[in-house]
Amino acid sequence: MTELEKHVISQLTQLVPNAESFEVRANISDKSFSVEFFAFVDGVKQQCFDMIDNGIIKEKDFDNAVKQLAEFIRTSPEYRPGEVNKFQFSSNA
Repeated sequence: MTELEKHVISQLTQLVPNAESFEVRANISDKSFSVEFFAFVDGVKQQCFDMIDNGIIKEKDFDNAVKQLAEFIRTSPEYRPGEVNKFQFSSNA
């Protein structure tokens, strides 16, 4: 697992502390970003936006976390400026 992946999982674990594992997809460019994840909680796969709708995650906390993740990714060695950078990985929490 790369340092970038470890950092992302660490941040998502703060949002969903009881998650057993995560599937993460992120598209990051110089001026925009999209981050989506699925968390497995008690063996059930839940999408991040469903967790917001169901009150498991506060929307404000999610927005802050993904903004910080996008900023972190932009400073990582894996990031390529001027391109849409696509990241996808799975990991245990």
